[in-house]
Amino acid sequence: MSKQQQNTKAGLYYRLSKDDERAGESLSIENQKRMLEKYAHENGFEVVDEYIDDGWSGTNFQRPGVQRLLEDAKNGRINVIIVKDLSRFGRNYIEVGQYTDYIFPMYNIRFIALGDNVDSAVQTGGMDMMPIMNVFNEWHAANTSKKIRAVIESNAKAGKYRTNQAPYGYVKGTDEKKLPVIDEPAASNVRRMFEMRASGISPNKIAQTFNDEKILPPADYKEQKFGIPNTRKSHHLWSCGTVKQVLNNPIYLGHLVQMRTTNISYKNKKTVKREPEDMVWVYNTHEAIVSQELWDKCREMEASVSQGKKNRTGFVNPLSGLVYCADCGTKMHIKYNNTRHSRKGPRIYYRENFSCGAYSKFGKRACSSHYIQLKILTKIVLEDIRSKMQMVSVDEKQAREEFLKHCEEISAKESKAIEKRMSQAKRRTAELDRLISSVYEDKVVGKIPEDVCIGLLDKYQCEKNSLKDEISALERKASDTAKQQADADEFIRRLKAYMDVPELTREMCMEVGTFRFVDVIPGISNVEYEKVPLKMTEEGVPSP
Repeated sequence: MSKQQQNTKAGLYYRLSKDDERAGESLSIENQKRMLEKYAHENGFEVVDEYIDDGWSGTNFQRPGVQRLLEDAKNGRINVIIVKDLSRFGRNYIEVGQYTDYIFPMYNIRFIALGDNVDSAVQTGGMDMMPIMNVFNEWHAANTSKKIRAVIESNAKAGKYRTNQAPYGYVKGTDEKKLPVIDEPAASNVRRMFEMRASGISPNKIAQTFNDEKILPPADYKEQKFGIPNTRKSHHLWSCGTVKQVLNNPIYLGHLVQMRTTNISYKNKKTVKREPEDMVWVYNTHEAIVSQELWDKCREMEASVSQGKKNRTGFVNPLSGLVYCADCGTKMHIKYNNTRHSRKGPRIYYRENFSCGAYSKFGKRACSSHYIQLKILTKIVLEDIRSKMQMVSVDEKQAREEFLKHCEEISAKESKAIEKRMSQAKRRTAELDRLISSVYEDKVVGKIPEDVCIGLLDKYQCEKNSLKDEISALERKASDTAKQQADADEFIRRLKAYMDVPELTREMCMEVGTFRFVDVIPGISNVEYEKVPLKMTEEGVPSP
């Protein structure tokens, strides 16, 4: 009799996954328990303990029951493990094989799977077939996972809302598809959040405002109104992250975006975020809380180059963070000159100006000062915007044609440069394909050694992958450039909104400055507004 046959301290292991529940009574925990207890009693085993994993997948070996079983086996508390069949122990053939072939023999543990005729103490036919059965068990898990994913994706494409709770501002509907239904007053808070962000207020400031007004955050609101307990540890306050989640969720446009995340595989349950193009989008499924126009304004604000810098009193200058040096491209900083300080009175600032950030940090070695007074720059920008307003008010049709013409000129210029670079990249990619084929042929006929072949292939393939990424980026940029031709109507609409504004405001700079337009100021130079609305020359005047 072998040492393993003398083992009598048994641990009975039962497992049932959510998918196995559909198989009925044959795989139930109660049925497994009856079968294993009967076998242990008839064969003289002492049942030391029972280990249960109910609702756990066999591909996951971090199950609490199986972990406790393995720990007791390694500590010598049990020396026999009995399961109904191999699939109950696990459906990962690599890990199951590691335990049955290496770990269990090393600790002198006897492993018995009744349904598969497997007993490590007796050389049965089941032992010979065990590797094949483990592979089949894992294939079953992979196939089941594939079918479940297909059903989930099909439901998502059909517009069926698959979630436990609707996001803040909505509740789950009672119709067949469970589509979101607007929930007031939360929906009003969502609208206000978008309006505040579109006006230039940062997510952090929005969170502070809501906290000051004692508006309940989403989890606390749901607990108070619907009785859904907040199980997460929280400070019961709005945070910048919570505000960003609301502002970036397209469900508020009336669209369903599902399957945003996925698991790496049916074995690895780590959740990863999908690319937007891989998500399932179903448009106009329910009532929107915000308009497309308001959503686009927020996206422009997110893409903005700066949120602006506050001074000591909390004021943000309208042009703060929006002025760049034309020579070195560094952001221009607001500086203060000719100040007078009194011990009794506050510091008085006589003059504010913009100066090159690189010059401020590194001096003449980096750039020159590009100094310009803030009041002069503000006047130039305001007059230029007002001239556009005047042009629109006199002849809107002519103004639109002028703006379209300018956009087309810029688009044509940028498109030409993009096409040239794309052509070069594609030619080089084709050349690399030929070089890779040539290296393979030279290796086959023995002209070059294997290590040289591998080195060349790695070099060529790396360059090819880099070019592919560059071509994709250029194609996206070309698409964005073409869209600029449709911006004229929106630009005119925004100009009209500020027709009666008496002075330059932050909101005006952010809204109007995101569209490019060029105007010649007689005797000075050109002013150009872009995503970076204004650039300064060394002489301290705007430049194209």
